[in-house]
Amino acid sequence: MQATTDNTRQHPAHQRSSPRRRGEGGFTLLEVLVSGFLVGLVALAVAPMMLMAIQTSAVAQEATELTTFGSQQMEILRALPFTDAGLTAGGDDQASDAGYSLDPYLGDANVYLRWEVVDENASRKKITLVVGIRNSIWGPPREIIMETFRTDIQ
Repeated sequence: MQATTDNTRQHPAHQRSSPRRRGEGGFTLLEVLVSGFLVGLVALAVAPMMLMAIQTSAVAQEATELTTFGSQQMEILRALPFTDAGLTAGGDDQASDAGYSLDPYLGDANVYLRWEVVDENASRKKITLVVGIRNSIWGPPREIIMETFRTDIQ
């Protein structure tokens, strides 16, 4: 008996790799380009929302700072005795007035505090305080108005 060689059967290590079948390989250039285009469209759609979020955050930060400054000054005024010279009727919440304003506030020429004290009757005073910023980060100058009453209760 003669040994026959079967060329169709080879050891697995000697087999050639078969060509890749459709759908088994990596991404094609076209698929990468289409996905990049779609990601770009989404980024363009989200960009205005991000800009609005940054603007809103900056305005909120300004408002928080102004409210804090105004609250601090209002607490100082409320702590004064009813008959203290600092609560004498006067001042102007529309323009800086000596003794009734801090302009600039804490050395910042952009921020001001103004207050007005009005005697409503012998035992009640109305204090109106305006705190503002001349050059806002976004948009027009901003002001916050606060009011409180002081009474002479004995």
